[in-house]
Amino acid sequence: MPANFYSLLHITGILMVFIGYGSLIGLALSKAENPGVKKLGAITSGIGLTLLLVAGFGLIAKLGYSYTSTWIIVKMIIWLLLGSLVAFINRKPEWAKLLWWITLLLGFIAVLMVYFFKS
Repeated sequence: MPANFYSLLHITGILMVFIGYGSLIGLALSKAENPGVKKLGAITSGIGLTLLLVAGFGLIAKLGYSYTSTWIIVKMIIWLLLGSLVAFINRKPEWAKLLWWITLLLGFIAVLMVYFFKS
């Protein structure tokens, strides 16, 4: 598959994770119970995380980067942190504002790694 295909999947995964988490955090902030929205947010973010992982590794292989590059390791750690956030969003709704900003910060750091630290 061409690198552009993996890039498209990767960006789609990013959108899905942030849309899913945005809906879950918004639900927590509103203190509302809506199982349909909760399920949709969890499914969307889960599929997005999977797309991120598969497409990210596809891009690494296709573009010839080393899996031990610092920027890639940092992005893998961010992926793990993003993956664990859903548990905090669902179990600690009182942390919703903090988790909102943490999600944004993790996204910012991931973008920073690609644009300024990729070698």
